[in-house]
Amino acid sequence: MPQERKRLLSVLLVILSTLGFLIGMGVIGSLLANENQLHGDAFNPISDLEKYSEYTIGFLALTICTINAFTLVVSIRYLRNKNLRPLGYVKSAVIYAVMVLWFISLGLGYVASQSQRQYLLLGFVTTLSIWLPIWLLVNIARSGLLRSTRLRELGALTLGLTLSPVLIIFFETIFLYLFAILIFIYLGIRNPLSQQLLQLVNSLANSSGGLEGLGLLFFDLQKEPLILFAVFLILCVIVPLIEEILKPVAIWFLLKRPLYDHEGYALGLISGGAFALLESAGLAIQMKPAGWLRIVTLRAATGVLHIGLSGIVGFGLVRSKNRKEPLGIILFILAAAGLHGAWNFLSLYSGLSAIPAIENGVRSVPNMGIIISIALMVVLFVSVIIFNFFINRFIRRNNRMRRSL
Repeated sequence: MPQERKRLLSVLLVILSTLGFLIGMGVIGSLLANENQLHGDAFNPISDLEKYSEYTIGFLALTICTINAFTLVVSIRYLRNKNLRPLGYVKSAVIYAVMVLWFISLGLGYVASQSQRQYLLLGFVTTLSIWLPIWLLVNIARSGLLRSTRLRELGALTLGLTLSPVLIIFFETIFLYLFAILIFIYLGIRNPLSQQLLQLVNSLANSSGGLEGLGLLFFDLQKEPLILFAVFLILCVIVPLIEEILKPVAIWFLLKRPLYDHEGYALGLISGGAFALLESAGLAIQMKPAGWLRIVTLRAATGVLHIGLSGIVGFGLVRSKNRKEPLGIILFILAAAGLHGAWNFLSLYSGLSAIPAIENGVRSVPNMGIIISIALMVVLFVSVIIFNFFINRFIRRNNRMRRSL
């Protein structure tokens, strides 16, 4: 039975990686078939944003295809009883080389974003500038730790790019519309606020770039305390909880197998990296080339949160399972969701506080509330880094103690 379960999970990986590969190739094929549209014509000119978005989508689809192709090959090798040994350490020289490459890509991207003819280069560099910091963050966080097998690491990445986002979107949408229905009933269908609520629900359901671009809607709805409370409850409690539970979906599949603490931590980091890639890609295809450098660097910083929080959950799941402490699983998930929710709350609060001045066209010194919220966001950001530093240190110490026994 255990052997059948192992094969079942490998077959699932084969199916998901095949679907991910085919969908990615379908996107690329569609873009190539319509390649002439990227140049537009005298009667139907195409905007700069559309050119950039099309090229970026193509390169991101190619990246996801490549990842899924590797997972497919490794899964088939495993099903053919090929021995998959644990991977070796990532050398410091490789990490430094990738870091240099990232800085070069940022420089190239900035130059390309200032030109109106370099959208092909900018699309490629955008993909590189999103993927490289994610790879760096994952490998810096787990530096000095043993790695899992290639199948498990690629499997976590593929599940994070295919199954996890589908589950997250499904459950978030259910809760979103459930809250909307309850508030509709409370307000009455013909209430003007109900129409604004419907607009907000659609914006939240279709948003792929996080909280950006929703502030004005929140400002309109803050006249109704119940709606504002529901919005904060969804974005600061429900959404973080769903995401932190489902991002490391690969670990939930593996919990009945023997897993070491360092594997749970690493697979959690990788799952967070997959989520960060999708979220950053969703925002990248919407942003204007003129603000490219600022947005790409900010997304790299946001990746610290997604990767770090998933690492915390992954470590907590495996360690608590190994120690037979179910309460520990709940506590680690709540800790990660709490940090995530606090970040969302502070982001929303600072955005709402800045809206009146923006609407009135007034540029003034940020009020004390905005300053405090930004300072607390920095504290949260640093806290996630410190938390992961101590997890890494804890695992290293335990590994040394185990080898000495």
